[in-house]
Amino acid sequence: MSDPNTPLTCAYHPKVETQLRCNRCNKPICIKCATHTPTGYRCPECIRSQQKVFITTKWFDQIIAAVITAVIAYLGGVFANSLGIYIMILVTIGAGYLIVWAVKKAINNRRSPLLKYVMTSSALVGSLIPVFGILIREYRYYGTILGGGIYSILWQLAYSIILTVYVYYQLRN
Repeated sequence: MSDPNTPLTCAYHPKVETQLRCNRCNKPICIKCATHTPTGYRCPECIRSQQKVFITTKWFDQIIAAVITAVIAYLGGVFANSLGIYIMILVTIGAGYLIVWAVKKAINNRRSPLLKYVMTSSALVGSLIPVFGILIREYRYYGTILGGGIYSILWQLAYSIILTVYVYYQLRN
């Protein structure tokens, strides 16, 4: 048993005195090592072991998520480009919902913090592919990229922004 007069030091920083303990393993920790959780402070080891439980994806899940997201974002962009503003917004939200639902079904609801970024970036890239098609078509027809299709490009950019933000906010938790 330790002497009650001996100051308690952090398990990771032996020169730092502390009164704080991990609420899971009771290890003394300083404020630099402590992570605040809803149930109290935890040490880095307990946080690492806890995070491993929540990261359940397999190596190929990010690839599946990227492909599904990019394909649905592309198809939604091609379809939404010819619609009015209100219908385009509805199609965009529908495509975002379909992306999240289809990916969750395809990877059996496995989770990872990386998955959010993979899907968000794939939604942006997939939804921007039609912009390049418009630019190529404009250049061939008008000889410049600023021909009559500038509104189509702006429309597609609006779709891309709305879709990317929607997918990100659906996955942020």
